[in-house]
This record gives sequence, C-alpha cells and structure tokens, in this order.
Amino acid sequence: MRLDFSVAVHSLFYLDEHSPRKIASRELAASLDLNAVVIRNILSVLHKKGYIEGTVGKNGGYQLKKALADINVGELYDVTIPPTLSYARFITGQSEGINKADRISSNMAETLTDLFTLADDEYRAFYHRFTLADLKRDLYQHGYFKQLVKNKNK
Repeated sequence: MRLDFSVAVHSLFYLDEHSPRKIASRELAASLDLNAVVIRNILSVLHKKGYIEGTVGKNGGYQLKKALADINVGELYDVTIPPTLSYARFITGQSEGINKADRISSNMAETLTDLFTLADDEYRAFYHRFTLADLKRDLYQHGYFKQLVKNKNK
C-alpha cells in the first residue's frame, strides 16, 4: 500500500507540533525515516491543496496553514490516495494472451472492481466523520479514537 496518507498525517502532525517554526523537508524526512524527495512530493500535494505553506531557500521550510480541527481525515485521504490506487493492484484477469472464452478471467476485473469500489466508498465515508484533531488526540491518548467512534455511532 502507498504511504502517502500516512506520510501526510505524520507531516501535518509534525508541523503542528513545531509551529510556528518552518520545518525543512530534511527534518521531516528524518522524523519519518524516509527520503526527503518522497516527503517533498507529498508536501507539494498538501501545499497545492492549501493545507501547508512553504518557502524555498536557506531559511525556507514548511508550516501548517490550517488548524488540525479544520482538516477532515476523509478529505486528506481522498487527496493522497485516489480511489483507484487503493485497490487497483489487487485485481487479476484481463491480461494479454488471456483466453477470452474463460468467463472467470474475462469478468474478474470488473467483479472485483465493483466489490472494491463499494468497500472503498464505505471506508472513505467513515474517514470523513473525523478531523486530524481527533487522530492527534488518540496519538497521545490511545483509546480516545475508539471511544469517539463508539459515541458517534450512538
């Protein structure tokens, strides 16, 4: 699975924690234990969507532009993991040289796409119920998120 969502959440939490200081991509990369280029690619998306602001140069870096309470988890997930990316790698069939008379192989991709699309819609709707402030609270108080879900389901 792609790390984009996890990297985005981690980065936004880090920027929030170190606000108002500008954070270099190298520092974020060290915190995430990832290559700075990977971080910059994801930060570029977050910048374009208005979550962060960034400047280049010697005194450059990134800063959080929105409060965590104003960042919806589902919207962030949608930005970082487009629907087809979340399940496209799990589909078989429809390959070159396939026997088109094989009903299983010729229909598998469409059937699994239907199934994965329904599941994808459900968990994306679930993510849209929360903000990054909810997630960050659980970061420091494990169990909060489960309790929050329980209370929202009542």
